[in-house]
Amino acid sequence: MRDRSQAAARQYARALVGLAEQRGGDEPLRLRGELRQLGTLVERHPELRAALEHPGVDPESRRRVLVAIAESGGASELLTRLVGLLGTRDHVHLLPAIAEIYAALVNASRGIVPAEVMGAVPLTQKQERALAEALKGTTGGELELTAKVDPRVLGGLRVTMGGKTYDGTVRGRLAALRRTLASGS
Repeated sequence: MRDRSQAAARQYARALVGLAEQRGGDEPLRLRGELRQLGTLVERHPELRAALEHPGVDPESRRRVLVAIAESGGASELLTRLVGLLGTRDHVHLLPAIAEIYAALVNASRGIVPAEVMGAVPLTQKQERALAEALKGTTGGELELTAKVDPRVLGGLRVTMGGKTYDGTVRGRLAALRRTLASGS
């Protein structure tokens, strides 16, 4: 993303954090989830994104479509106002970046440590809870676990948390074994 777009996304995210914090309670966390859902929706549907970003679509029509999407998903008033603003200002493309920056700001302000877990198959809820409990002691705060599936992993798990990656995958262990054997000969 261009520097100017990144700066604009950061401004929107900071303003949104301020508004959500003013409302108090769990509003910042609830809005974080809503933003992620809408950002993912726009990213996963290139046709929708192309239509929303098309220069032939007037800002008012873009705003109405975005507001209708947000309202149909049960979005909060804050998110509905944000997407309306993004639509009228032709900033729809910033939505995924705003969601990412907003989540990072809210997590940092609340001491929440994000952790991404990559495995070959989906984790069960019981496995996710056990892993979150095991990792919780290493974070010093609350843990936000995101589990993803990548069949190329083959087996095991790779956890990325706090800027560090812990690779317990079959591929990672084989690579470590290969390095150990190569250094010993």
